[in-house]
Amino acid sequence: MKKSLYTLFLIPLCVISMLTVIYVFAKDEPLFFLRNIKVNGIQHLKDHDIMGRAAPFLRDSLFKIDISEMKDAILTHPFVREVRIKRVYPFSLVIDVDEKKASALWADSEGQLHVLDDNGEPFRGFSREDSKGLIVINAKDKNGAKAVYRQINEWFREGIIKKDDLSDVAYSEGNITIYGCGCDDGVEIILGKEDYTSRLKKAVAVLQDAKQRGFLIKCIDARFEKGAIIKERQG
Repeated sequence: MKKSLYTLFLIPLCVISMLTVIYVFAKDEPLFFLRNIKVNGIQHLKDHDIMGRAAPFLRDSLFKIDISEMKDAILTHPFVREVRIKRVYPFSLVIDVDEKKASALWADSEGQLHVLDDNGEPFRGFSREDSKGLIVINAKDKNGAKAVYRQINEWFREGIIKKDDLSDVAYSEGNITIYGCGCDDGVEIILGKEDYTSRLKKAVAVLQDAKQRGFLIKCIDARFEKGAIIKERQG
């Protein structure tokens, strides 16, 4: 019995020892030399955008590469949301990149368009492919754009309004006006400086009632405590 227990203990110990010896003597041998680097997941970025940040941390041996520092360096690129790096033995390194996704457009005070990520932060300039399906937020500065982005996403989460129904949002000195609301010609809804959510709920209710009655609404001013002022579309 004792001999069997001794054998069961000795075998794993020998295996661990052998693997340790192999690692110590082989980690600097050609078998573990870095020969191939693969970058996955890039769309707007190019290979050199990633490799330029990864290069200072590359070493001949896979075991000598500081994965953590390389990851931190790649994450400094404004287009990058997340990075995963793994060693693929015996001689490869794989870098998986998640780029930031375009979530909205911000038109600044000078009329320049910037792309916002899913946190409402501007991370790159506008390109043609960004022209479809993105809400345009008109705001003086990026703090205002970010505040509006967070507000409209609260509305989406609560189901007050659908993302596809909103086309533009104007923000000026605390005043919010939204455009769209599911109508082909768009409806302007003035929310003012406070109680944005309750005022929007009121405006949506007014709009739905007007549709049922066959009215074509151009504008709803929801800034009033009781009711709202509506302006019908002509023609």
